[in-house]
Amino acid sequence: MHEAKIMKKGPVLLITAHADDAEFFAGGTIAKFAAEGRDVYEIITTNNERGSFEMDSSQLVTDSRDKEANEAARILGKKEIFFLEYPDGFLGDTPLNELREKFMRFIREIRPYTLMTFDPWAPYEPHPDHRAVGMAAVEAAGFAHLPLYHPEHVREGLAPHVTAESYYFAKSPMNAEKFVDIGQFIDKKIDALCAHDCQIKMMVDDFLMSAKACGMESDMLPMMDRNNYRPMLEMFIRQWAQKTGEPAGIEYAEVFRYETANDLIRELMSL
Repeated sequence: MHEAKIMKKGPVLLITAHADDAEFFAGGTIAKFAAEGRDVYEIITTNNERGSFEMDSSQLVTDSRDKEANEAARILGKKEIFFLEYPDGFLGDTPLNELREKFMRFIREIRPYTLMTFDPWAPYEPHPDHRAVGMAAVEAAGFAHLPLYHPEHVREGLAPHVTAESYYFAKSPMNAEKFVDIGQFIDKKIDALCAHDCQIKMMVDDFLMSAKACGMESDMLPMMDRNNYRPMLEMFIRQWAQKTGEPAGIEYAEVFRYETANDLIRELMSL
């Protein structure tokens, strides 16, 4: 049996589509990584210009980017956010290789130990931005160690890089077996989500419109107050985290499909 020395875990790179994606899917895990002293960076690919029923695009972009995203980052302990400013809702029209190159550049610059992004193979994902970001991020991480992919990066001093592990999140996770106990951090997750005021108000409006369209009646509807949404949001997030953690016997959890760069090597070394 051969023994391998495990390197100290380094930076975390989140690659998301919208300003609130990371908080919804991985806010507790992000806070946990930051509490462990790890530098957490995030790429937000779109400009968030269409996530409201009441605000115009320019004000929405300013509020969601300059105010809310940075406040959520402060709460969770992210080190830095990068905004790529692509049009919200239209990443499906952006060439995959264009996004891949931009993500690869960040990977070679930040040199993350951990990548967190959308799982492009998870089922029932309706949002084109989520699908596009996930696939481009997976490919960027898969090719970032190969010097003949974008050799201009190397000439600029950005050496090839292998990302050691990847955490993939999704609305409907598939083959997700990496449970992260977020019990100590669920309050921070909720606080960070509440920082995304524009998006949470839009989510409440959207839910009420859908309920009305379907003729739905529920005792929860009076709780759907767009101007006092924290009680509803807190109940929803706690119930979601409890349901997620049940299979692993964890009170509050987030779950991911998890891969490492050395899965094959590890199997060979165990022979």
